Amino acid sequence: MGQDSFKGIRTYQGDESGNVAIGQLGFKVLTSASNTGDGYFVAFKVLGGASTVNVDIDCTVHTGDELSIDNVLTGEIVWGPFKRITIDNVGTGIQVLCYYG
Repeated sequence: MGQDSFKGIRTYQGDESGNVAIGQLGFKVLTSASNTGDGYFVAFKVLGGASTVNVDIDCTVHTGDELSIDNVLTGEIVWGPFKRITIDNVGTGIQVLCYYG
């Protein structure tokens, strides 16, 4: 293994570098009607049983328009400059991962 074999983050391409970066500052898990409190969040991901999860998600943001979602595809990541993420109407076994950024 030579000195030039690893080039840091430039070793990865496109989606790979995003996957390396997300979650490195940690995340907060919401499992019941609650919110993250104020902070800096860059994304959230909904995990659960069905392919579409009926959960109410309201987000306040640092810049731009507020976001309100009623149905989310399981496993999808929603990106944004979120200040607070609030969930309500949460079914059994549903988790929302809120990534710090």
